[in-house]
Amino acid sequence: MKTLKLIVTLLIIFTLTSTVAQSNKEIIKTKVTKTYEFKNNGKKIPYRITIYKTAKSKVILEKADKGKLNQSRKISPQQVTKLIYVDNDMYSDYDKYIVLRYTKDANDSFELKPTERGFKVIVDKKNVEYIFGEGVYFVNNEDKDFFFIDEFDSI
Repeated sequence: MKTLKLIVTLLIIFTLTSTVAQSNKEIIKTKVTKTYEFKNNGKKIPYRITIYKTAKSKVILEKADKGKLNQSRKISPQQVTKLIYVDNDMYSDYDKYIVLRYTKDANDSFELKPTERGFKVIVDKKNVEYIFGEGVYFVNNEDKDFFFIDEFDSI
């Protein structure tokens, strides 16, 4: 009976290991830091933005290349999560974390532009602006369906 339990346990472990090892997902992680400044009551206040990006996508191979060594991949949409950390050394009131999630197509781009009151994030001609002291602001209400945003203070 002990031998049977051992064999069943090992069989379950090997099955789970092979299932996890065969997942067809690609995960990309990057980190970028940029320094900007904004105006507050006539004073220029510097701040740093660190963007931690995690992009997940399914690996889809061309059916015509089945059995080949180096197979071509089909382009698949990525689920992108960007943790944007705003760090101001002078005023801790401006330290924020913003989590931005969206589905990225093959031909879109991510752009971060400073504004006079904060910064703007532009993805595939859709944008959202962060205004210091006020929070997240959508320039176009139709863009609300594209982005999922969470905002919270740093501790």
